[in-house]
Parts: sequence; structure tokens; C-alpha cells
Amino acid sequence: MSKSSNIPTKQCPGFGIIAPIAYLQKYSALSNFHLVLAHLVDTNEEYAAFYREMSNRNDFIICDNGAFELGESYAPDKLIELGHKCYADALVLPDYPFQPAQKTINASNAMIAEVKSSGFQTMFVPQSKVGDLEDWISCYKWAANNDNIDIIGMSILGIPNALPHIPKAYARVVMTQLLIDRGVFNFNKYHHYLGLNAGPNLEIPALIKMNALNSCDSSNPVWTGLCGHMYNEMCDSYLPVSKVSKHVDFNYPMVKDDLVHRAIWHNVNLTQRLFGKYI
Repeated sequence: MSKSSNIPTKQCPGFGIIAPIAYLQKYSALSNFHLVLAHLVDTNEEYAAFYREMSNRNDFIICDNGAFELGESYAPDKLIELGHKCYADALVLPDYPFQPAQKTINASNAMIAEVKSSGFQTMFVPQSKVGDLEDWISCYKWAANNDNIDIIGMSILGIPNALPHIPKAYARVVMTQLLIDRGVFNFNKYHHYLGLNAGPNLEIPALIKMNALNSCDSSNPVWTGLCGHMYNEMCDSYLPVSKVSKHVDFNYPMVKDDLVHRAIWHNVNLTQRLFGKYI
């Protein structure tokens, strides 16, 4: 079965749970879809081995390009090497936040043939300069109409950049509706929404009702629990605080506190229920 078809060849994914390395088996293994961070595949064998295990059980794996964490995407040869290392199905092509769309298009276009010939699907993440909505939409349209792009990544950075006057927490809902209203949203293309800018209940239900979201990933359910917070269904987003520590510590040790794990399970369960799944 080819990995380079326009529709993921493994189980239909939903929400990918990102967690510190010590928590992968307990929580990330509850997902059948995974967004894998290239810099950790590169530097941590335990992390890479876990996702090889997930791939072997027929989960769907997208390997990110490292740009968010490192400031620039891995070189093509290295990214392909890392994709093989974690048994990825798809690779995220190079993208350049804050820069004109054409730079991302050119860099991605130059890498497509090599990615495809290496057996991977392609994921493209539209970008633009801050406030340049039309440039971002032109970037999206390039991917939406390109048969060599299998997955479109809807970024928690790139989309708020293009819509700077819209709160980040629901900028992607606004952008998706703009694309639908203009008749350019490609419902036949797989869309992955990268991360969350708030709790899961703010964006995910609307995007599912739009029939726009195929999958989403975030560390929010696990990391919020580790930071001492339990989702509250009385809150619009489920998140009971305005801010959680920004970046996940992927080397965070396993805690033995049952209250912490109860909070994480609660957060994960509420998130999965948005996709009709119960754990």
C-alpha cells in the first residue's frame, strides 16, 4: 500500500496527544494519529522508538519539519532520514512564518519530488507576512489545487499572522470560514490543524461542524494537567486559566501524584469526546 496517496492510508485520525517523553506510553498511545517532532526524533532514541511502535500498530504518523522549535526547517536529506527513523507516513515540507508566501512555496516545491520518491506523503503549511491575508490565501490555494500536496497544515502561527486583528484562539475558525465563503476551501484535501492556541472546545467543535478538520494535535490536555489544571466544561474553551506555561518540557519526569494523573485523564477524555471517542 502506497504512502503517497492523497488520503492517509492508515486509520482515520482525530486528535494526536503530544506529551513529555515519559508520558508517551500512558497518554500519547491513546491516539491513532500522531504529529511527531523532528528535533526529538533526531536527539532522543526513546522518542523515535515509541513512534515506530505506533506506526507498526497502524497509526498515522506525520513528522514535522523542526521549524517551530529550531527556527528553520531541517535540510531535505536530514528530514527524510528522520522520517524513516520514526516510520512516518508524511513529512511537513519547509515553511517560513512571517515571510512572503512565495518563499514557502518555492522551498516546498523544490522538495516534493524527493519526499514522494522516498515513499512519504507531503504536508504543506501556508505562510505569509504579518497582516497579508491575500498572500496567505494565495499560498493556501497553491496547495489546495496541487495534486502533489496530500495534506494542508493549518498553523497556529501562520494563520494568526495573516489575521493579526483576530484573537489567536479562534483565528483559524475565522480563516476557515473565509476560505469556505470564497469557495476556495478544498474539502477533498486532508486538513491538519497544528496545535491549539486555547483549550480544545474553542476551535475543534466548529471546525468539525464545518467538515474542515481531519485531525489536530496538541500537548494542551497533558501539559495543562501537569501544570495543575483540570478542564472545566463550564468554560468556553474548557481551559479554566488564561495562560498555561508556554512550552512543554519534554524531559518532564513521571509524577506519582494520582491527582495529577486524574486531571490529565479528565483533560484527555474531554478532548477525545469532541471526536466522538471515549477512553
